[in-house]
This record gives sequence, structure tokens and C-alpha cells, in this order.
Amino acid sequence: MTRRPLSSRRQGGWSLLELSVVLAVLGLLGLVLWRLLPLAPQAAAGDLAARDLAQAEQALLGYALVHHRLPEAVSVDGLAMLPVQTLGLPARLQLRYQVQPTLTQAAYNRFEPTLPAASEGGAPTTSNQVNGLDLCMALKATAGNSLAGMQNVPTAFALMHRGGAGNERAPDDFVLPGSVDMGARRVLAVGPNELASRLQCPDRVARVQGAARAARAAYDMERVARRYKNFRTFGIQVAQMNLEQAKANEIFAGFDVAYGVALEAIAILQEAAGWPPEGLSIATGITAHVTATAQLAIAIYNLDQAVKGREDAEDDLQTARDQETAAIASVNRMHTLATQSLQRALDLDAAGLQP
Repeated sequence: MTRRPLSSRRQGGWSLLELSVVLAVLGLLGLVLWRLLPLAPQAAAGDLAARDLAQAEQALLGYALVHHRLPEAVSVDGLAMLPVQTLGLPARLQLRYQVQPTLTQAAYNRFEPTLPAASEGGAPTTSNQVNGLDLCMALKATAGNSLAGMQNVPTAFALMHRGGAGNERAPDDFVLPGSVDMGARRVLAVGPNELASRLQCPDRVARVQGAARAARAAYDMERVARRYKNFRTFGIQVAQMNLEQAKANEIFAGFDVAYGVALEAIAILQEAAGWPPEGLSIATGITAHVTATAQLAIAIYNLDQAVKGREDAEDDLQTARDQETAAIASVNRMHTLATQSLQRALDLDAAGLQP
């Protein structure tokens, strides 16, 4: 009996084992689909809620940057709702909304950097800018405050999506995100510190405060430079007095030399008057001549020292003037630095949260 090749038998159809495997795979796929299909609407609703909450959160952040505060809730059927019209959001977006009352107050100057005076002896500079930095201070003041349903967790504002079209199907009470009884509700809660971080409050406030400290330091450096310049000016006055004294010493030394020359001449005359020689006259003349010569030598030495003293005094005066010139240049540099530092602090405070 002739047998058919194995390949020809397999071409005739599926074996029982292969059919069993296929049926088992199809059964498993059917089971998975049966379990997952009911979850599809819930997943879609969750995605919609997440998108709506994210859109509303971005609108609130934008409003805070422009108006330096958060909007108040509007009452709809006795419920506090997100003011979608104020935020420019679609009317279908009906979200529950609660916010710290302090954060909805009209913006006023809560943040005032400590700045130096514009010039020495003047009053401290004030900025009086009203911008996002004042909102940062309000967030700092409410850092420990909570809202209803947030279980004492610090909260700046909270949004609640109640699920479904129109968001009308879930309970109206707020719950902390992650609570076991949330049901269809989706809640987004933002703490004061988290909101401050998103608005870049720490960076902006630190920049202004750093610029204010730099301005105060530059102001102090200018004051020191001015004190040093005044000291150098006083040094010029001292050098001028020393020069006048040196000139007077030189004049007196010249008088001493002239006087010594006169004494020398008198001694010579005395010696001449004692000719022909007499013991006493010659001795007196020699003594007077020696004394006059010694005084003249001392006078010449004093004159030389007086001339050197005058020259040194003139050099000291020029040095004092050079030092004063350098001190004036330093004052000008410090004044420019102080002015620029103060202006930078004012510019940063005026910019607020803007880049």
C-alpha cells in the first residue's frame, strides 16, 4: 500500500490540536474584551475630566498673572462654581470651585523691598508697585489655610469635576483627592506653596530682594568712598599747611645765613681793628670769627634742610592732590554703581512675575 507524504496530508485541513489552540486563544480574547469594554466609558470620562480640570487650572494661572489675584466663585443654583465667562472658558465647563478669600481681594501693595536712598542724606526709596509679587505675599500669608473637604491640608483653590456631560452627576461636596469615597468626582486641589512655585514666586521675590540688598551695599560703599574722599581733602589742607611752614622755615633759615654772614664780617672787622697786633684784640677777634663761622655753618645747614623740607612738602602736597583725584574717581564709580543697583531693584520690582 502506498502512503501519501505528510505534507499532502496537512494541506487537507486543520488538525484537532490546532483547532483547540485557536479556540482557546479566541476564548481568552473574548474574556478580556468582556472585562474591559465596560471600563471604556469610565476611562473616556476620566480623560475628559482630567482635560477639563487642566484647562481650568491653566485659565486660573493666567488670570492670576494678569490680575494679581484669583477670581471669586459665582453662585449657580446655590453652588459655588468656576466663573467660566470671566476666565474665557466654554460654558459647558461647569466645575465646582472654592478659593481662599484673601487670594481674591483686589491687588494692593503687599510686597515692598527695603531700598536705600537715591542720594546720601535723603529718604529711603519706595517702590509702591502693585503686581504679581503682592499675590506671592498673599500666598505666603495663607500657606497654612485649608478649604472645606480638604481635611486641613493647606489649599489655595480647589476644582471639582462631577463627571458626565454637564458635570452634573456626582455629589456636590468637595473631597480630598485620593479619598476612598470620591466616586465619579474628580478633584484638583492646589496648595499655596505649589501655586507660588508655579507662578515662580520664589525666584522672582528672591531676585528683587537680592537686587535690593545689592543696592543697599552699593549705597554703603558710596558713603565710605565719600568719607575717604573727605579725608583726602583734609590731607591736602594738612599738606598745604606743612608747605607753608616749610617755606617759612626756609625764609628764617635764609635770615640765619644772612645773620651769620654779618657776624662773619663783624669778626673780620674786629680782627682788622686789632692791627698792629695786640694780644687782647687779636684774641677777641679770633673768638668772634670762630663763633661767626660756626653760626654761619649752622645757618647754611638749616637752610639746606629747610629747602629739602619745602621740596618734600611740595611732593606731599602733590601726592595728597593725586590721592584726592583718585578718591573723587572712586566716589563717581561708587555713585554710578549705587544708581544702577537701585534702578535694577526698582525695575525688577516693577516687572513682578513677568520675565
